[in-house]
This record gives sequence, structure tokens and C-alpha cells, in this order.
Amino acid sequence: MSGLINISELYDLGGKVAIVTGGAEGMGKETCRFLASAGATVAVADINLPWAQKTAGEIVAAGGKAHAYQVDLGSEQSVVDLVRSVRADQGRLDILVNVAGLQDREFLEDTSVELWDKLHHVNLRGSFLTIRAAAKVMKTDGNGGRIVNIASMGAVHPIFEGLVAYNASKSGVLGLTRNAAYELAAHGITVNALLPGNVTTEGQARSPGPPIDMEKIKHMTPPLGRTGRTSDIASAILFLVAPASQWMTGQTLVVDGGHLNK
Repeated sequence: MSGLINISELYDLGGKVAIVTGGAEGMGKETCRFLASAGATVAVADINLPWAQKTAGEIVAAGGKAHAYQVDLGSEQSVVDLVRSVRADQGRLDILVNVAGLQDREFLEDTSVELWDKLHHVNLRGSFLTIRAAAKVMKTDGNGGRIVNIASMGAVHPIFEGLVAYNASKSGVLGLTRNAAYELAAHGITVNALLPGNVTTEGQARSPGPPIDMEKIKHMTPPLGRTGRTSDIASAILFLVAPASQWMTGQTLVVDGGHLNK
């Protein structure tokens, strides 16, 4: 009989370098904290540089390794510059987590082409740009890699009105994930998507559009009895970027408290 397994090694990110887009707050910030706690050097990438600097500073003060970078996912050059800068500054790139996204809301008949294009530009096109840039570096370095895209439970099962453009963009992220996984597998780069359920964040609260009916939300409590926490998502992301998930790619991991089982 074999001996016991060193479980800590399955979640050890020591020596790894990770980019987390949208890392300044909410799920992105918690993801940065989890990855740094596992030993990774984290590039906190966000359009809001002061907030990214604050998050990176908090991680460093707690004993982790983190650096702030500004990125505009709507700009191809900004994304290319981010990946190049992280690779140049940190010497490698092992992990990319695409958390950043917009959740502006409009009912279907009120949805403008401008809103549709805006959400697809950031949520889908932005994820494509970061994956493309990171994959080039990972393939050149030859060390494999881990890529995780944050989609949404709404990509497979809408739960309230006003998110037609958002959910459509996140459905596109699922197709992007599967195809990127297929092309990059030969290079030891895994690509997976995570579908969060309802997680209340600052960014969600600020998103413009029709107000969310809180009474409806109360009746949408999943079987596990509560809405999600940012730590629920960050811990699942940690699994997807750690050695524990090394034989998993092109998959969609639902973290929703059991909502889709109702």
C-alpha cells in the first residue's frame, strides 16, 4: 500500500506567476488573495490602477507577492502591453484568470446596439485578447500554463431579466474556452471556465440598468441556503490553476450553491 499523499503539493503555486484581470475588487481581489496565499506572484490587473495598487499593497503587507498593473480590456494594445510587462518584470507567466467584466443591464426590447457591443467588447473580445497574448508567452516559454475564464451561470440558465447582452457575451466565453483548450492542449496549457451563481459584489451593485428586484432574489436562494461569497469562487479558481486539476481542460465548472439543480 502506498503512503499518504502530500495534499499541500496539489495546491502549491510557489514560483508561479499569475495575471488576474479585474483583480482590484470583488471576485478578482479575492482570487488574487487566494493565489498569493498559495505562493504565486500575482499581477493585479485592472483598469482602476489606484485600486489595483491598494489590493497589491494589502497582499504584500500580509506577506504575499503582488504587483499592480493597469489594463483596459477594450484596447488590444493595452492587453498586449500587460502581458509583455508581466513577463518582462517577473520572468515568466504561468497563470491567467479572466475575472474582469461588465454587467450593465437592459431589458431585451430596450437593449441598444451600443450596450450589446460594449459588453461583448469587454467580456468576450477582452477575454480573447488576454488568452491570445498569454498563450503566445506560455507556448514560447514551454512551461505549460493554466487559463481560467469567468463566465456565468446565466450563460446556460438565465435567472433574472435585463441580462440578455451580458449572458450572450458569457455564452461566447464558453465557446472561446472550449476551442482555446483544444488548440493549446498539446502545449500543456489547460483552459477552463467557471460559472458562478449569484455572488453579490461591489461591481454588480454599481452596474447601470434596471434595478434588481430584491424580492425576486430572496426567492432564488439555492439549495445550499445562501448566496455566493467571493471566497467560494476564488477557492474554485485555485483548484483550476493548481496541480490538482492538471488533467482537466475545456470544462465548465459550475459554482452556484446547487441553483441549477432546482
